[in-house]
Amino acid sequence: MKINAIEINKFIGIDILRYNPGNLTVFIGPKGSGKSSALEAVETAVSNTKRRTEVIRHGSDEATIFVKTDTGLEIDRRIRDNKADYLKLRQEGQGIKSTESELRKYVSGDIFRPLDFIDMSPQEQTKIILSMIKMQYSDKEINGWFGEDVDVLSNINTSKHLLQILRDIESAKYKEREEVNREIKSLEIDVKNIEAALPANYNGEEWKVLKVQDYYNKVAEAQKTNNLIAEAERLQTGITDKIESLKTTAEGAKSKIQMKFTEQRQDLKDIIDLSKNKIEKAQNTIDSSTSKLTIEQHNLTTKMNDEIAAIKEKYANLGIQLVKEINKENTEQQEIISQQNQRIAAKEQEITSLSDLEKQELKAEDTATESAIEKENLRVGTATEWLKNHQVTDIEPLQVEADKVANMQSYLREWDRMLDIRDGKLATKKAYSDTLTNLINVARNKPAELLKQHKLPIDGISVDENSMIRINGTLLDGLSDGEKLEAAFKIALQRMGEMRIIFLDGFEKLNKTEQDKIADICEDNDIQAFVTITKDTESGEFEIKESL
Repeated sequence: MKINAIEINKFIGIDILRYNPGNLTVFIGPKGSGKSSALEAVETAVSNTKRRTEVIRHGSDEATIFVKTDTGLEIDRRIRDNKADYLKLRQEGQGIKSTESELRKYVSGDIFRPLDFIDMSPQEQTKIILSMIKMQYSDKEINGWFGEDVDVLSNINTSKHLLQILRDIESAKYKEREEVNREIKSLEIDVKNIEAALPANYNGEEWKVLKVQDYYNKVAEAQKTNNLIAEAERLQTGITDKIESLKTTAEGAKSKIQMKFTEQRQDLKDIIDLSKNKIEKAQNTIDSSTSKLTIEQHNLTTKMNDEIAAIKEKYANLGIQLVKEINKENTEQQEIISQQNQRIAAKEQEITSLSDLEKQELKAEDTATESAIEKENLRVGTATEWLKNHQVTDIEPLQVEADKVANMQSYLREWDRMLDIRDGKLATKKAYSDTLTNLINVARNKPAELLKQHKLPIDGISVDENSMIRINGTLLDGLSDGEKLEAAFKIALQRMGEMRIIFLDGFEKLNKTEQDKIADICEDNDIQAFVTITKDTESGEFEIKESL
């Protein structure tokens, strides 16, 4: 299918253009003359592709494009400002429904431009080529390649081509494995450091079952036995001294008792003597009262005789009062004598009781001493019998063994930490690293397997293990311009639909040999080519030719 009639109105730089293209249509003109607009108009008509935001010529509200093919297909497309675009298809004058989907039967996507392909980045070129390798698989099928219950598509852009998806999976899992392996290395260092800090050939499981307290109990028991033996031997050798010591202690205690009671008796005697002195003093006072009375009476009589008769009666009364006072004082002193006699009797009775108490305590001390001596004799006898059945134990080996167990068990916490790392975290990380390696291998090997099952778009093209496009073994960015051009035309031929047209914008950039080669390819493959060449013209507008 080829185009044999084109009409363009108000499209970008074109006001009105009508022409009937042949196998080769060459637009020649200076920059900005509308050459590219002509190509873009045809492209928009058949594929609804717009390379610019505004395609309606300035000052107009509608751009129209009409294309007719040699099969009788008519394409009438109108692009409107502020209104929905219009598309009408007719075949031999009859309208066709499902216009856009119908057009896609004739044109495979957009119109491929080989010269544009040459200037693209390797990534853009790869994307175009990969899009030609049809690989349609569901997410479930892709995940199934990697194993049951595996989701390798998490955080993966699944809008890309499958080969690129596999490459992204490989890259993601590779990076994840690198991080896991770094963690493994760190954990291995931790294990190595812990092992270095443990005693040589240390096995914590052997020491874990031992009870260190049992070992120290053996040391304590042996020490206790040795102490009892030493005590028994000491008792055997020191029994006489012990008895003499007990007797000496008893004599000392008895001396203290005697001294105590002697002091108490002396205290009581002092109290008695004090009371007797008080009695004697009171008696002396009584004895001197008669003489005192006689003297005082004489003095009063003398005084009375010297005084006037008027006061005689007064002194008589004073004498009576003096007698009363003397009698009262005598009565009080008699009371004191009676009290002190009672006290003396009581203290003398206490002295008698002290003697009895002294005898009792001295007897008790003797009894206690005899009991202690008997007890010591009994202990010596028991110790002698005990020594026959017991031997002194060398404690040092037992202590060394107990200390060794305690020391070895002090490493158990680090031993358990090492096991937790080595048999837990490290083992888990290694298993996960192996899982990631398997996923990486699947993602790395799957493209080659898939490529054997799918036809490649052109001869000499391949996809390497990194999902990079190669042509005859060379990466795209390693091709010469001639090789890129040849590859571009091979791609163009594969991408063409029933409408076999091609656009070559900027044809003047190629040398004469390359231009002739392209012309031959188009002729050999019955391709209708639309070409633009930037070149000044006398009119300043582009011209249409049918040859180079």
